Amino acid sequence: MFNAKDIKKTNQKSVWVFMLLIGMLALGTISCDEDDNDNNNTVTPVPEPDPIPEVPSGWLTGYRKDSPQGAVYYMEASENIPDETNVSNAVEIGLASRILSFGEHPYTWNDEAGTLTKWNVDRTTLEFSVDGIISFASQGISGNVGFGTTFVSETKAYIPNVTEGVIVEFDPSVMEITDVINFEFPFPNSANGFYANNQIYIPETEIFIFGIFYFPEVCCEYDGPDAYTILVFDTKTNTTEVKQDQRLLLGEEALMRSDDGFIYVSPGLGQSVAVKYLDNVPAGPSSEFNVLRMDLDGNFDPDYSLDISSVLSKEFARAFEIPPSGNVRPFIVPNNSFAENWNDRFGIFSDFPEWNVVGVNYVTGEVEPLTAFDGFNYVTLPNTVNGEDYVVVGTVEVDNDGGASREVSYLARVEDGFNLTLLTKNDGGTLRRIAKLW
Repeated sequence: MFNAKDIKKTNQKSVWVFMLLIGMLALGTISCDEDDNDNNNTVTPVPEPDPIPEVPSGWLTGYRKDSPQGAVYYMEASENIPDETNVSNAVEIGLASRILSFGEHPYTWNDEAGTLTKWNVDRTTLEFSVDGIISFASQGISGNVGFGTTFVSETKAYIPNVTEGVIVEFDPSVMEITDVINFEFPFPNSANGFYANNQIYIPETEIFIFGIFYFPEVCCEYDGPDAYTILVFDTKTNTTEVKQDQRLLLGEEALMRSDDGFIYVSPGLGQSVAVKYLDNVPAGPSSEFNVLRMDLDGNFDPDYSLDISSVLSKEFARAFEIPPSGNVRPFIVPNNSFAENWNDRFGIFSDFPEWNVVGVNYVTGEVEPLTAFDGFNYVTLPNTVNGEDYVVVGTVEVDNDGGASREVSYLARVEDGFNLTLLTKNDGGTLRRIAKLW
């Protein structure tokens, strides 16, 4: 028999079972309705946008524009070598700067702050962004020495201030200083002139050759070196060695490596001024205008010299900053001579735009005209990119005081000896850098 409690429990169970069945039916109905809605109202997924394609190649162009405040430096990135510079597409670096590059990265040097900035260039937008900054001021490196920054590898680079006796090694991958090498500069301070240096890095022997040049500024007592001097820095041992050659006094501002495997140095403007105007200039071969050469270890060749003054019959002839081609190097030759008065010494530049350019064969001494340079006043900043040689050529209008009043420069590719193909024009200043980043 069922009592009242059992009946009540049974009824309660039945109600719960009934309610559960109703709920399951309702869920099934909703599920079917949703399936029907899905089948009748299919939503097409929105595709992801295609990624912005990378620019296939990136070129860096660095240049400066003249302004009332001084030369303002810019750099711009482009897919190809541009026909003309365009400051609206460029990053302004400012005054007293230098533009360098290594691998895919531009670098800029600030003279006043003594800092080196590493930049990235976006491969899709070609926009610049800062990747790191090193200050070298506490190591005694600032001013116009940033051009001497030399990158040996992705993780090793050097920046020297030779006249202050310091070379700093740093790691460009992390932008940190890794070593500081101090040495003694071989000459005392000059009261009548200033010292500076140029350099060349020799990968085969892992050495730097620093050419020491001196320029007199005060008449009329010579207090410079008694022979042409180089400083050899061996990166394997971090040691320096001073070497001299008595056959030349003051060399040019550039050391040039030739196709024949030698490094050549020609007489500089400082030697022309010293010999013409100053007293106590060392006599003998050093006062002659000899071209010298060195091997890749920085050893002077005792069996070689070429007296440029006898070849050109001029008291002043300056070599263009361009490596010899087939042992021939361009020299720019003035049409007039130095004035007798020290204060008028730069009058030799009064006909600067009409100077002649000739090629001197360093081996035979033969002179030949170089018509490719007709109309240009200077050649500078030689650079090899992807196996092709480039230089910067320019014209300068000279005002009545002998100063430059307007400058136009061009990037030129050097082909078949010294034939030039003009590429990028920079109106109002000098092109300073061309590099292929990728």
